[in-house]
Amino acid sequence: MHAHGARLLCLTLLLGACAQPQVLRNGVLMSYERAADADLLRAHEYIAAGQPQQALPVLEGLVVELASSRRADEALFLLGEVRAGLGDGEQAVLAWRRLLERHPRSRLAPEARLQVARLYRDLGRPEIGRRILTEARFQRADGPLRVEMYRLLADLARAAGDYPEAVRALAHSLRDARDDAEIFEIELELDELIEDRLRDQELEELDDRIPRGPIFDQVQLEIARRAIQRAEFDTALKALAKLPRRLRPRDGAERLRLVGLAGAGARTVMHTLGLAVPLSGPYASFGESVLRGATLALGIFSDPPGRYRVLVRDTAGDQKRGAKAVRELAEEGVRAIIGPMRSVVAAKAAPVAERAHVPLLTLAPSQDLHLLGDFIFRLGITPSDQVDVLLDYAVGRKGHSRFAILYPKDDFGTTFKNLFWDQVQGLGATVVGVEGYAPDAVDLQTEIRKLIGLRYITDEEREFLDERERLSKRPAENEERLTELSSMDLPPYVDFDALFIPDVAGKVGLILPQLRFYDIRDVTFLGPSDWNDEKLVEIAGRDASGVVFVAAFYPQSQNPMIVDFVSRFRAAFGEAPDLFAAQGYDAAVILRTLIDRAGQISREQLRRDLLVVKGFRGVSGLTAFDESGGTRKELRLLTVHRGAIRSLDELP
Repeated sequence: MHAHGARLLCLTLLLGACAQPQVLRNGVLMSYERAADADLLRAHEYIAAGQPQQALPVLEGLVVELASSRRADEALFLLGEVRAGLGDGEQAVLAWRRLLERHPRSRLAPEARLQVARLYRDLGRPEIGRRILTEARFQRADGPLRVEMYRLLADLARAAGDYPEAVRALAHSLRDARDDAEIFEIELELDELIEDRLRDQELEELDDRIPRGPIFDQVQLEIARRAIQRAEFDTALKALAKLPRRLRPRDGAERLRLVGLAGAGARTVMHTLGLAVPLSGPYASFGESVLRGATLALGIFSDPPGRYRVLVRDTAGDQKRGAKAVRELAEEGVRAIIGPMRSVVAAKAAPVAERAHVPLLTLAPSQDLHLLGDFIFRLGITPSDQVDVLLDYAVGRKGHSRFAILYPKDDFGTTFKNLFWDQVQGLGATVVGVEGYAPDAVDLQTEIRKLIGLRYITDEEREFLDERERLSKRPAENEERLTELSSMDLPPYVDFDALFIPDVAGKVGLILPQLRFYDIRDVTFLGPSDWNDEKLVEIAGRDASGVVFVAAFYPQSQNPMIVDFVSRFRAAFGEAPDLFAAQGYDAAVILRTLIDRAGQISREQLRRDLLVVKGFRGVSGLTAFDESGGTRKELRLLTVHRGAIRSLDELP
């Protein structure tokens, strides 16, 4: 019986050997697997010799003729590599996808998925590559290959805006990474994603998606940090409680800091506001004014003191310092932040405030700052606000229809020039002359002469003008000839009702006498709020009489509210307040009013309450915010009357 079984086994083996197909290679019959080995050897030799084109028919023959070989997966993988090396990405993808379909359990399958995903990304179809890579069995790959796969998956997820998946993939790649430089790169990318890209809800949802370890710990620290910024101290403490006892050194120090902040925040009873303004550098005096106005409004130095405290950070008028100041104040748990003042600094700081969900009341004048986020509010008056008021007066009240513009060729002047021109035309009026000058110019005779037609006169007209100027020294004796000359159509051609000059008071003080010299009279001179400076009168003297300009704050106003503010400011600081002090005061008053009304109030509720403020009477003209956080203000018109700046509406 035993001998009979042995004979059957031998017969079976013999028949199996005979059943294996024989393959002809170079005139020699060989077994199926030996033929596959020989083909792969030839292909490798061609590739090593720098002849990949010669390897192609060998590999393509193998995968068709010997498709059932145990080395068919290797042939398909090599075929994909050759195709990719020759720049034929689509054919390479086909080879590797055939490998995945026919040999899903191959040891080469993970790397094939990696290569396919890369090629789809390079071919502009990253979503397909991401789907294929997501289906990979990562555990079948060795450590270095897994790192590559997870890093590519993170890149593809990031490109699709799926930042949580990018973090999950990088967290897994970090577990297998061994190279110090690679670890550093991964950690840098994770820092940026966690701190800057992930939204609050996405951070919280990562709890169950990433492995326990340093990245899980980093996510919890970020959740706590943001919760503190939102003044949600209980949420911060819960996140910190999830951390293990032992942390990386940097994370351990951060945990101690955040625990202290969260604990202090939970116990605080006072209302804390932040101030991010320049207190050093060229803009320090402006920041000092805002600080004084805000502290006066909040009763910081009253006896007894109010229930508010102000945390102050110096931006120095610098973009990076401004963003850092807002970040620090948000982490300290302030309810809202007043500042920054410069537009470029506010634009850098606004995204920081938005991520922290802390209301930012910026004093910068840039038109669209409040559109940078739901928590951004603009108190500064914009060029558009000023032009609206000027033209409402000039067109609506004075009936002017012809305008000229004389402007400095810098960003400030060009912005105002374009706005004024557009709005004049929008009102159905006309701009009849426009001249620009170098911002540092002092003598503007050339530009003024162009504006009134004196630059282009003929020799004959020059003779008549010289004669008129000579005879006008004795008008009584030369009355008849002067009358004759005046009937001629001679320049200057002052064919405009009003002249708009968007420059600062000191420069305009130099320009006005030059305009009068060229007989530009009976014209309304219009200017922005920058004219609201005693230098205008000091330099221009009588030539400034009758000019009209915009102001958000007028300390000489007889309005009882402003009289009271100026009186209290003088008593506290020994001098009159300026516009920046008034803006700081208004920002603090409106915040104090809303917080006092609500008692305990979250940042989100404070944001909503700011949007529905109506009928506020601010000393700087603030009345309300619009639905997107832009300011609504009642601006004043000022003039120069009897050698002093006066309110146009308060003249006798």
